Amino acid sequence: MNSPRDKWNRIYSGESAPGSIAAVLEQNADLLPKQGRALDIACGTGANALFLAERGMEVDARDISDVVIASLANQHPRLHPRAVDVTPESLFGLQFDLILTCHYLDPALAPAILEATSPAGLIIYQTFTSTKKVDIGPSNPDFLLKPGDLEKFVDGCDILAKQDGSDILEKENTMAGRAWIIARKLVV
Repeated sequence: MNSPRDKWNRIYSGESAPGSIAAVLEQNADLLPKQGRALDIACGTGANALFLAERGMEVDARDISDVVIASLANQHPRLHPRAVDVTPESLFGLQFDLILTCHYLDPALAPAILEATSPAGLIIYQTFTSTKKVDIGPSNPDFLLKPGDLEKFVDGCDILAKQDGSDILEKENTMAGRAWIIARKLVV
């Protein structure tokens, strides 16, 4: 049986370019910090991590695929890629000014992400929804946002912006079948 790492290494073995950034980042660039420390969970080909690094952030890019992480090595001096299976325990004791999770869903990470976000830091999620009207992204319901999930993941935070594109039918639209949220962790 193939491991998740083997699966993603196989998927990324043919990738050569980072691709386009997530809609949530593109549409909300004015809300994003230009300095500080960011974490891109399940960074994939690194488009979002590179975007944040180019803006001036120190970016820890994490992905289970060592193939994709190897392709990100030496891409940018502020980009720090590492092959790791991100678990709640892997975030223990870390602090970031921005944590991004895009096209990856593990509800068990939500409390650890909240804990690893600095006071006044941003938490950003974008992924596919269970109510999507277009055949795109995962089909397994365990990997799809259910209504209200995003708000639960950032409970106790100030929601700065959110969007649901579940009804968008054009596959080329970067919001088709997806939803996103940006929240600021409260200072206590």
